[in-house]
Amino acid sequence: MLQVVWVAGAALFLLAAATVGTPAGKVLHSKLPSGEVQGYEDKPAAGRLMSRRSVDLRDAKAHVDDSRLPRDVTPTAYHLDLHPFPEEGFFKGRVQINVTCHEATNIIILHAHENLRIAHSEVTVKQLVGRPASQPKDPNVKADYPFSHRGNGSSVSSVLPVTISSTKKEPSKQWYVISLADKLKKDMVYQLDLSFTGTLTSDTTQGFFRASYQLHRTKEERWFAATKMAPSNARLVFPCFDEPELKASFEISVARTSRMTALSNMPVRSIDEMRNETEWSWVHFQETPLMSTFSVAVVLLDLETISTHAKGGVRVSVFARPSFLSQVQDVLRKACLMLEFMENYLTVPFPLPKLDLVALPYYSDPEPADLWGLIILKESDFVNEEGLSWRLAVEVAQQWLGHLATPAWWNDSRIKKALANYVASMAAEQDKLNWNPVTGYSLYYEYSKRHPYAGLGSQEEYIKVTRLQWLLRMLNYTLTEATFRDGLRTFVQGKKFKTFNEDELWEALTSQAREDMTLEESISVQEIVKSWVTKDRFPVVTVARDYQDNSASVEQHVFLKDRPQDMCERDSLLWCIPLIYMTADNLDVSAPRDPVVWMKEERYININNLPGPDFFIIVNPDEIGMFMVNYDQQNWALLLDYLRGPGPQIPPATRAKLLHDAWNLAYGGELDMATALNMTLFLERETDPIVWEVMFTMIDHLGRRISGTDAGLKFEEYARFLLARLVESLGAPQPDDCSEKTELRSRARVCLCQLGHQPCVVDARDAYSKWMQAEDPDAGNLVPDPYLCTVFQWGTMEEWEFGLKRVIRFPSDRRQSERHYLLKTLAGCPRQEEKVERILNVTLLEDGNNFTDSDIRLVLNMLTGRSTGYTTLFHFLSQNWEQLRERLTGKSGLWEYLVVHAATEMSKTLEGYNMVLELYVIRHGEFGAAEQIVKNAVRTVSAEVQWNDVNLPAMEAWLDNHLPFASSSPATP
Repeated sequence: MLQVVWVAGAALFLLAAATVGTPAGKVLHSKLPSGEVQGYEDKPAAGRLMSRRSVDLRDAKAHVDDSRLPRDVTPTAYHLDLHPFPEEGFFKGRVQINVTCHEATNIIILHAHENLRIAHSEVTVKQLVGRPASQPKDPNVKADYPFSHRGNGSSVSSVLPVTISSTKKEPSKQWYVISLADKLKKDMVYQLDLSFTGTLTSDTTQGFFRASYQLHRTKEERWFAATKMAPSNARLVFPCFDEPELKASFEISVARTSRMTALSNMPVRSIDEMRNETEWSWVHFQETPLMSTFSVAVVLLDLETISTHAKGGVRVSVFARPSFLSQVQDVLRKACLMLEFMENYLTVPFPLPKLDLVALPYYSDPEPADLWGLIILKESDFVNEEGLSWRLAVEVAQQWLGHLATPAWWNDSRIKKALANYVASMAAEQDKLNWNPVTGYSLYYEYSKRHPYAGLGSQEEYIKVTRLQWLLRMLNYTLTEATFRDGLRTFVQGKKFKTFNEDELWEALTSQAREDMTLEESISVQEIVKSWVTKDRFPVVTVARDYQDNSASVEQHVFLKDRPQDMCERDSLLWCIPLIYMTADNLDVSAPRDPVVWMKEERYININNLPGPDFFIIVNPDEIGMFMVNYDQQNWALLLDYLRGPGPQIPPATRAKLLHDAWNLAYGGELDMATALNMTLFLERETDPIVWEVMFTMIDHLGRRISGTDAGLKFEEYARFLLARLVESLGAPQPDDCSEKTELRSRARVCLCQLGHQPCVVDARDAYSKWMQAEDPDAGNLVPDPYLCTVFQWGTMEEWEFGLKRVIRFPSDRRQSERHYLLKTLAGCPRQEEKVERILNVTLLEDGNNFTDSDIRLVLNMLTGRSTGYTTLFHFLSQNWEQLRERLTGKSGLWEYLVVHAATEMSKTLEGYNMVLELYVIRHGEFGAAEQIVKNAVRTVSAEVQWNDVNLPAMEAWLDNHLPFASSSPATP
């Protein structure tokens, strides 16, 4: 039976944010001037394709500290007209916004980007007198504009103009300020009317963008336009109250030619031809429910479509190029399944009558444009079957967890993304009970460094989202799946068409757990979560069993892999940790568990009623929580005996965890290396990809850490033995092999090649020789990418020089990513000093303008991965100090980059430390901006040297005892 105990952490705090409700009532009533909008210039945008990539999470983080709009006036409804000209590169439009006045004020502030051109002289403000109505009517509206068809507005008794004294933009806040001669009256409804023009961007997908493609047969160029409003780009398209919690309804009209199709959030209500514009017509869409401005969707294109209906009656359509449409037939089925899953899981019907999926040509953003009722993806997303299922699941989940229920401010964007990802993992049939722990192992790596997030840029946000996703999974286990699901259902039901902050989700889960009696009164979900998200670290739990009375002492402390491990707050960090353990008599991690036992604000706890001394326990099976586990030697031995025995198998994710924890604990000095290596012995019979993914990482990381040593050479020999056994067990490829087996076989062979497995090296060099004999070797690379590293690592100097010539002579019309990969392998793979010296000379000292600064950074970065590389780099720096300093100082920081890479890696061994120290003394004051970094590297070397002194002899001794079983040998050039 699985048992659960909780250890609660100290120094917890709660974050709270108020949610402002959306006022009820909406009236729209005004007049649109006839003819062209005056007061600004229409300038077409340059460019054809979208190339700049936006990152939603990074952009959202940038707005966390934005000044909030005043709440004296808030919107209730929008009428938005957009007239895009995709080929010309601009758009014009008009927006009418109904607002409610909550406090008397003579200032109205909304958002408008500085690049959005507003016709200031035509801005109007009117008071709508009478019972608020949902539809306006203005008898003066011209028939060629859409507002003449928007209801009768009979409940508005009169319209009173409000005098505007001035309008201005505040570019630093992206505000548009309307100053009035008199104050607006509290609780009255007013209408703002603004006309504007803007640019359809072609170098980014933010706001309103455009691109073009060519028809397959005629090569005719076709233009399209689309919006991506998240996280705060609606202000680029139209003046609005561009904050998530200021929800309102939208009536949207889009102008299009007869050849084009216009899409928006809702189905089409009607279509009217423009007066005196025979080629143009207005497409009027049905009114939306309350939604945030980032949910607004507008697409203008000429793609073809196929449609079906989901079980709940929602119409699902796919739009794609005619030549591409036949490849997306299965997308409709997948989308319908996702909708059905979400409706069943949340018990909340999809709130819109349709969902459109657009395969947009040349859509370059790494993230889909998730709009309400409309999702824009790349064409390539539609043909990647596995990736499509995941992306569709996430985007469909965000229709509920993002648009229907919306984070109130940008700092809650992480929980929206994490929640959608976690629910999507179930919708995409990625069974959470067989969750691949490798997904989260990157967090272990990042949070065990001395300086987490260093050099990661926007990836920091994605790492934090992954941590939250892991926490949601942990809560699903520990609160029970039923409690988690019911709590989430209650939460979404209560937040339909509203906004939320993160703590409201935790409160809903806490309340449900109290009701279900799966959470004691003494602790809350908020406390659990905050103990994790407020620390960019993770703990290791040490379990020391007492085999006399079947109990165990459990202790937690922060884990640091990087040395020195002298973090000042190390002893003060505590987490709320679920101690779920598995025993041999019940290896099903999904089995029912006894009620959770809690212990708060204590580093140590005791667990009683454990199995007898002949049976193992596994704490945190399947990586339920984000923490590693260390055991006493006897429990490690029991685990290894069971893994190598004939009994029922421990689940794959848990086997992967045992291997992962063992070698990482040894790497961090928490476990002896012999015990960690013992845990690799069960791999002789292992064929599961999840487990081998951990071993591939171990071979890479540990191999690079000890490369150039006797222990390193013996470890490579042992790895070749294990991999050869794996390839033998997998057998020859068969037509009915699953994709996981095929991928594992390929990964094993690539790893064998890089370790110098003789048959693989022969195959790689044979393939490479055909490229060398090609009539035009610069026309393309004829060698499979995995073979390149093998040849550069184990091949001759002549073969390596051939690859260098291909980089130097690389044609400009070929994909530069191929050149990047070739240069990367030329620098990072060789084991011979002469190859490393050659790449350093040709990039750093020789003239010729063949290598850019970014090329040099790539070369230096790759050389630090192997002892041959960083040793040769250090000697090269020492011997050519003056010349290198003269050539590189002041050149994009390359001098400092070279010094840091040469010194910090060398100082990890005693010999290297002595050389760096000698250089530091001789060249003191000449390191430039890198002086302090090198100084720190010299100071911290003792811990690295100590690790080597303890672990390298232990590794050698263990490998000497086990290598007689290995039969493979490395290749020689």
